Amino acid sequence: MGSESIELPLALILSTKYFIMPLNNNKQGDIPLRKNVGKAIILLVGLVTLGGCATPSSHMNTVRQEQRSSKPAPGKALVYFVRPNTYGGAIQSTIYDGNEYIGTVSAKTHVAYQATPGRHMFMVVGESADFMSADLSEGKTYYAQVLARIGFWKARFSLVPSNGQFTQTQLDKWINTTRQVTANEEGRVWAKENRSSIMEKKEEYMMAWDEKPDEDKQILRKESGI
Repeated sequence: MGSESIELPLALILSTKYFIMPLNNNKQGDIPLRKNVGKAIILLVGLVTLGGCATPSSHMNTVRQEQRSSKPAPGKALVYFVRPNTYGGAIQSTIYDGNEYIGTVSAKTHVAYQATPGRHMFMVVGESADFMSADLSEGKTYYAQVLARIGFWKARFSLVPSNGQFTQTQLDKWINTTRQVTANEEGRVWAKENRSSIMEKKEEYMMAWDEKPDEDKQILRKESGI
């Protein structure tokens, strides 16, 4: 369990304490008590689900160190989707380029995606779906952090584009301390079997994305390539 997984679960613990403490002073019967217990249970479920233990995905194979992708293939742009910490580690995040399944990014793993230069709409799916638009240049390398956040029953995810806010030292550390993984046949079969539900989720959450002001949308800028 990594130290970076402590902050948000601690907030949940404090919130759980907030809901449980009034139980000792309840003067109005058991209905408010039941409400408090219900809230506490939801928060405790969050602690279990979003804790710091990483669960690998059977949909992905680990790439051997000497076979890792570390630069763009000819005619391509390389995009790293990296999940550097263990927060929400029990929940998997799946990454798409448009409607195409790229892979499943577990905690402490990354995917090195050889993308066609030009415009893309990337999607990450967990309890919900979120998006990141990108304009990629041939021969350049880009980075996006897969960030877990609190959902109702399990983790939600966002893609955080690296547009200069992370140092190269930090980005290199993320890549060097996570496993590079690639989709296997089981993952591709899963994506095919679940395509309709994924596309429904995409349509639902894309409406919210479209309504966002441009300054609130996640955009991986063309000039952010290295």
